[in-house]
Amino acid sequence: MIRNKKTLIAMAAAFACGMPLLAQAQSNVTIYGKLYPQLNSARAYGATAAGTGGNTLVGTISSPAADNVDGTFLESSNSRLGFRGTESLGGSLKAIWQLEMGVGVDNGLGGDGSRLFSRNTFVGLSGNAGMVKIGRFDTVYKDIGDSLSFLGISSGNFVSSSAVLSKPGIGGSASSFHLRRDNAILYESPAVGGFQGQVMYSLGESGRGSRKNSLVSGGITYEGGPFYFALAHERHYDFFGGSRNVARALSNYDRTLGRGLPGTSATDIATRLTAQYKATKNTKVEANISRLDYDEEGGAAGRFENYHTDTWSINGQHKMGAVVLQASYASGDDGSCSLVGGAACNTSGLGGGQLNLGASYSLSKRTMVYLIGSKLRNEAFANRSNLGELNDGGVGRGQDMRQVALGLSHTF
Repeated sequence: MIRNKKTLIAMAAAFACGMPLLAQAQSNVTIYGKLYPQLNSARAYGATAAGTGGNTLVGTISSPAADNVDGTFLESSNSRLGFRGTESLGGSLKAIWQLEMGVGVDNGLGGDGSRLFSRNTFVGLSGNAGMVKIGRFDTVYKDIGDSLSFLGISSGNFVSSSAVLSKPGIGGSASSFHLRRDNAILYESPAVGGFQGQVMYSLGESGRGSRKNSLVSGGITYEGGPFYFALAHERHYDFFGGSRNVARALSNYDRTLGRGLPGTSATDIATRLTAQYKATKNTKVEANISRLDYDEEGGAAGRFENYHTDTWSINGQHKMGAVVLQASYASGDDGSCSLVGGAACNTSGLGGGQLNLGASYSLSKRTMVYLIGSKLRNEAFANRSNLGELNDGGVGRGQDMRQVALGLSHTF
């Protein structure tokens, strides 16, 4: 794995310089990207005081987080550069490929600091029977749901609802269902009568068992007239999204060795229904409802066994000439839990919500300016976060986040 950032930048530059020669030999190669730096004012504040108890999974808070973010920053958001192409193989069959990387408009760095093409990168085949691709890319669950983009910039930006819609209040990236996965294989069926199906498997590539750290993700979509519907389901095997985020005394996960305790297993499950309606030529609304479920087996008496929570969101967009207005709200409840042996389990204070507001003005079909704002609220024991790379001090339980940004976006 390449870890030197200067090497990454040099490789990307060399690859980009070589693309015109490749394009001469294969005329359907496309260079594309989206750059949208933004001036971001952010604050994280109001963590729950030390000594506060009353939630079984979290336990008593030992020390609250300080206001770990309070200032103005230049952010690159989810700016990216990509290369894609196809080759005809006869009849309807063609080869497809894509290489995509993040681009730091604010600092010039490429990738995520450890890999060059850190975004959706794959090779595959496409034809009348559907499409197969192999590589690193978004799960089906992430791809087909929560599909009404916030001003076209919500992917990777703080106005994404994923921090609430696809993660529980117990927190942590291990519990997320908003994922891009390595070692993935996907099949997408052809569209029939507006319906289309996808199924994906990501190999865990662990020597500790066939199901360790693997996942299955699938879904069905329907698109017809003004309607779009999506039903998605995803299962994570031995991610331990529950135990990795609860109090150590309850956990079935060895945080030193990075694996479940002997004899334990975990299955994290998410199901989401998405419904989008195009009310007029210029107005769209979308609703999502999800169930997140974290099940673990084999733990000792009194250890974590199950946590489940329901989340939902609503999103509306309206265009007025060159102006686009948008608002969204997402919410997650406290949920409920159980411990091995049936001891009482309290999940109070794990709820939260996120309100996003924004407006953009198009200077052309490819260039716009935008103003966005977000307030993410955590109840006393929750620690959801949308701070992204600004989250350098950890989010404290009960800490809220307020962010406002002015940005410029250009697509090519």
